[in-house]
Amino acid sequence: MALEKTKEKLQKADTALAREALGAIAALEEQLKLKDRQIRRMRLDFETIIEVVSQINARSLKTELIENFTLNTIMGQFAVHRAFIMRQENHLSNRIVLTVSKNVSMPPVFFKNDSPLARALMKKEKPFRLAGTKGLLRYKDFRPIAETRLELCAPLIKRHENGDRELKGIIVLDKKFGRFPFSENDIDFLALLASMVAISLHNAQLYQRSIYDEMTQVFSRGHFDAHLFQEIERAKRYHSGEDTQPYNISLVMFDIDDFKLFNDKYGHQVGDMVLKAVARAVKRSVRSSDVVARYGGEEFCIVLPETSKENAARAAERIRKAVEGLKVATSRGLLGITISVGVATYPDDASTVQELVREADKALYRAKALGKNRVEVAAGKKPSGDGE
Repeated sequence: MALEKTKEKLQKADTALAREALGAIAALEEQLKLKDRQIRRMRLDFETIIEVVSQINARSLKTELIENFTLNTIMGQFAVHRAFIMRQENHLSNRIVLTVSKNVSMPPVFFKNDSPLARALMKKEKPFRLAGTKGLLRYKDFRPIAETRLELCAPLIKRHENGDRELKGIIVLDKKFGRFPFSENDIDFLALLASMVAISLHNAQLYQRSIYDEMTQVFSRGHFDAHLFQEIERAKRYHSGEDTQPYNISLVMFDIDDFKLFNDKYGHQVGDMVLKAVARAVKRSVRSSDVVARYGGEEFCIVLPETSKENAARAAERIRKAVEGLKVATSRGLLGITISVGVATYPDDASTVQELVREADKALYRAKALGKNRVEVAAGKKPSGDGE
């Protein structure tokens, strides 16, 4: 009898141990399922980041495309209805300004990327909740951001090779759809994406610096050479087809009359003011499709795509008059400016880039020889055979 009771107790103990073991196994299975879901989520997040980064890199030379694509992607990823981006204004500015927003009304606000506020934002490093940033409210430039009552702020921090860090901007997001809070995984995802966006914005600004003349902010000589070559190649392909309609590319070259006298008589600072004033006036006088570049010193070029010689001459005269009407304020009073202009057209005057530049340059120097402050047009290629 005692033996049977002992056996019964052992069976019950075995059953309890078995149940405990089964419970432990079931709990482990749930943990594995959770880990599996987390791994799948991480994989999807990384796949999304790779796709987003590849798309951003495809737009990496235009800051507007980068920020618009980034904002649309993030809003879709997190089901966010309201968001905005502030970034460095341009490649010459150190101001962080509002550049794109979705369903957010904000007053004009900016702060400098070397300001105390910028340094405080860089200390945060990872995205942070606006509700927990009372310390940042002591910076008046941050208050309009906090007053939007959005949820999350992600600093866009570029880490340089020497260890320095630079704030390129911020992304600010509302709560997720259904007002669900951002998880730690969401914040890690956004932090990684923000670092990629900061790199792309930095690269875009480097590109802008490379294609613009720093003083006048028209295109550089290198960009002009590449652009004119591309235009001529495009025109050659057009003319090689069956369509007989003309595809003209005109080149306007001009330089500032007696520019050396500005430097010698008034100093190089006044000379720089003259260059900037002329560049601004010319940019206002051309079409958005025309490319204005500083060719060297006081000499400038303008590429006019799909423009006949006649129309290019009219455009050149309009530019000449615009510059003639300038008065540059200096310590010596108001200074007047004039330019001499040469015009040449492909394929009327040239068959190659080099010939086109040479013919426009010859027309420019003819304008100078004939008294300056005038427009001269290339004579055109000599006809072959008995043509007119």
